[in-house]
Amino acid sequence: QNLFSTYFFGGFMPRIKNFSFSLTLFLISLILCFGTMANAQSINNQNCKSIAKKMMNNDIKIQKIHKQMKHVIDAATGKEAQNYPPIDRFNRHVNILIHNLGFRVGSMKELIEDAKQQGNSCQEMVKNISGKINAMQEIFVNMGLSLKDPNTSGSKLSELNKSLKQQSNGANSDLQSAVKSF
Repeated sequence: QNLFSTYFFGGFMPRIKNFSFSLTLFLISLILCFGTMANAQSINNQNCKSIAKKMMNNDIKIQKIHKQMKHVIDAATGKEAQNYPPIDRFNRHVNILIHNLGFRVGSMKELIEDAKQQGNSCQEMVKNISGKINAMQEIFVNMGLSLKDPNTSGSKLSELNKSLKQQSNGANSDLQSAVKSF
């Protein structure tokens, strides 16, 4: 009897208890780890979706700026051009529109940087949209530069405004598909 109690209660049984306790702790931590990873994945998707929605709002405002710019260019170069100020660097309305465009494009570039920080779930959206945003940034810079020569600024702005519309429409369709995918 002494050998029996020594073998089971003094030597072998405590090892079984320690092993089962260790196995239980390992399984609980494994379950918590997988649960946290699954939760983090859904949070990243929600963050990407909210970033995409914010970018869509900025893109809608860029499209409104395009429409207003088209109206100003048509008015200044059309039949009633004598009633409107020329399109140059002193035209306050054009300057405000170009400034607003720069602000919106800058906001979208910041949102792209935020999306890059979100991990792999946002990378596809970043890859699709960043070229269009860079093109809009270049259009913004060229619009500001085109105001230096008042003789050609109307035609240059008109061309740049058309390309702005193309980039904005492309960005909008990419953003809509990104929102649906999240």
